[in-house]
Amino acid sequence: MSHQTTILDIDQVFLEAIDQSFDGFVLSDLKGRIFYANKAVEEISGVPTTEIVGKTTKDMEEDGIIISQSMKILKKDPLTISQKLRTGIEVFITSKPVYDEDGQFICYVANYHRFSRIDDLYREHHNQVDINYTELQQLRLQMLKTDEWIGASFETKKLKEKVAKVAKTEANILIIGESGVGKEVVSKTIHKVSDRREFPYIQINCGAIPETLMEAELFGHEKGAFTGALSAKPGLLEAADKGTVLLDEIGEIPLHLQVKLLRVIQTREVTRVGGTKPRKLDIRFLAATNRDLKQMVQEGKFREDLYYRLNVIPIKIPPLRDRKKDISVLCRHFLEKYNKKYAVNKELTKAAYRLLTAYAWPGNVRQLENTMEQLVILTEGPEIDDRDLPRELLKNQVEEYFPDEIIPLPELREQTEIRMIRLALDRYKTIREAARHLEVDHSTLVKKIKKYGM
Repeated sequence: MSHQTTILDIDQVFLEAIDQSFDGFVLSDLKGRIFYANKAVEEISGVPTTEIVGKTTKDMEEDGIIISQSMKILKKDPLTISQKLRTGIEVFITSKPVYDEDGQFICYVANYHRFSRIDDLYREHHNQVDINYTELQQLRLQMLKTDEWIGASFETKKLKEKVAKVAKTEANILIIGESGVGKEVVSKTIHKVSDRREFPYIQINCGAIPETLMEAELFGHEKGAFTGALSAKPGLLEAADKGTVLLDEIGEIPLHLQVKLLRVIQTREVTRVGGTKPRKLDIRFLAATNRDLKQMVQEGKFREDLYYRLNVIPIKIPPLRDRKKDISVLCRHFLEKYNKKYAVNKELTKAAYRLLTAYAWPGNVRQLENTMEQLVILTEGPEIDDRDLPRELLKNQVEEYFPDEIIPLPELREQTEIRMIRLALDRYKTIREAARHLEVDHSTLVKKIKKYGM
C-alpha cells in the first residue's frame, strides 16, 4: 500500500465519519453560503439538504425556511445562532472560522443541534448516571446489610462510643466476644463509618474454609499452582484492596498460614500461591474471635507477633446475659421485623417478656433473633404467651424439662443435641476440637450450630 493510497483512505474515512455523525455538520464559504451539510442536518431540522446547500441564512429567511433567528458572539468565539424553522423545530448552531497553515481564512464550520434533542440527551445521560450510582449504592448496602445496632444498655452505649472513635483511624482492631454476640454488626459499622466505606468490605470466615483450601482462598493462586488451577485467581485479600477485611474466627487459621498473613499485614503485599511477584495492597484489617487468643499464644497455637499486630485496639463485646436492658429492646425490634416480613401483627404478653428477659441466651443475639422468628411463624393467634416459648427457655437441663410428661423422640433428640453441642463448645476451644469429641464432621457441627442459633 502506497503512502498516497493511505492518505486517500483516511480522507474517505474522515468524510464518511462526518457524514454519519450524530450532530449536524455544516461548511460555508466566506460569504456564508453553505456548500456542505451532512445527513444529520436534514434529520435535525426536518428540511432537505437540497434546500439548504447553496444558500445563505438570508436566502433561507427569504424562502421561509428560517422563520426567525438570533445571533450572539460568546467571548468573540464562537458565534452562536438560534433559529426557529418552518418545521416548528428550534435549532442551535455554533460557528467558527477555519484557517489554513498560513493563517488565511478558508471557510466557516458550524455544528448543528436541536434544542429538544440536547435536553433529552442531557436528561437521559444524567438519569442513567443516577441509575448506575443507585445500583452501585444498592449493591454496597446489600453487601453491608445487617440489622441496626440495637441496644439501650450502658454497656452497648459505651461500645458504640468506642467504635465511633476508632472507626476513623487506620488501626487494626481485634473484636472479641462469644458466638452470636454481634461481632459482625460491630465490624460492618466500623467499615461504614470509616473513610473506606466506598470501597470493598470482605468478610472471611476462617473457620468455614477447609484448611486445604485456605491458603489459595486468602492469597489467591497462579495458573498451574496446583492440580485444578486452570487459571490465575486473585484471593480474598486482593478483593479487599482499598477497603476493609474482617478475618472472622481468626483463631482457626493454621500456624503455617499465620506466618504468611503476618507478612501481608507488615508489608502490605500479597504473593499468590505458585507466584513470585508480590502485589501491593491497601487494606484495613479487622479480626474477630470467640476464643482466648492470649491462652492460644501461651499454648503455642497462635503466633504472638500476629496477635499483637491484630490487637492494636481490642473491642470486647459483652454477652447478652450481661446486657439485660438490651434483651427487651431486641425482642421488640425482632418482633417488628418478622411481623413485617410475614405480614402479621403478633404481640408478646408480659409473661413471655419476663421469661425472655430472664433467660441467659447462651447463643446471644443470634439465638434471640432465631427464637423471635420462630415464635412469629409458629404461634397461632395474635398473642405470643409464655406457653408458646421454646422449652429450652424454661429449663436448662433436658432431664428436668417435663418430668411427668412423655417427650416426642425427635424433640428429645434435638434438645439433647443442643445440650451436648453447648457442653462441647464450652469445654473445647475450637469447633474442630468440639467436633472431634462429638465424633461428627467439622462441617456437620457448623451446620447444627447455625440451625440452633448457637
